[in-house]
Amino acid sequence: MKNEIFDNFILKITKSARAKNLRLRVDKTGTVHLSMPKWTLKSTGIKFVTDNIEWINEQLDKIKPTKHFKNGIKIPVLGQYVTICHTPNQRGACKIQNGQLFVSGETEHLHRRVRDFIIRLAYPYIQTKAIQMAAQLGEKPTRITLKDTSTRWGSCSSTKHLNFCWKLAMAPDYVLDYIIAHEVSHLKEMNHSDKFWAVVGTLGVRRADAEIWLRKNGTDLQAWE
Repeated sequence: MKNEIFDNFILKITKSARAKNLRLRVDKTGTVHLSMPKWTLKSTGIKFVTDNIEWINEQLDKIKPTKHFKNGIKIPVLGQYVTICHTPNQRGACKIQNGQLFVSGETEHLHRRVRDFIIRLAYPYIQTKAIQMAAQLGEKPTRITLKDTSTRWGSCSSTKHLNFCWKLAMAPDYVLDYIIAHEVSHLKEMNHSDKFWAVVGTLGVRRADAEIWLRKNGTDLQAWE
């Protein structure tokens, strides 16, 4: 069956004539596997996943990221590729110039400085987009934050507080815009019903392309710490 994408994980559904019950498993890449008896409705399986979302998130939180920013590597930041250039004695922590991301300070602080710089760079973009999209729906988020998470792309609380994973700043712009639209749409519909997806569809984002990209590259993107 076709994979499903939830807010913070990919769900792979398998039907088997030998399966007697619904079963969930989370593998080391963060993919959630649902096994179902052959004649079980897909909607029943999705509800089972939703009912067990707390357990799933607990398993996902145990998966540790492994990638770190290092001198000389090329990384994408808000649609442009830059090469990390460690310049210990420069003034200021980080700056982008001529395709290079210059990072000052000691080597042991390089990873944190690059991460913090990406967060500072991404926040105004995400904030502006989220507010604009929310206004299209006649909504207004109470708060927008970027978090250092290893499993979730975003979330929307019952108090209309939007959270986004900072790592999305390293995804293509159409992927970032889709996740923003996804969470903003929860301001209208706190579920994943047909009504919810209809709301997402009004925001003009490339849902299909973004979901394909996330299926192929999401695990690798989440590996950044």
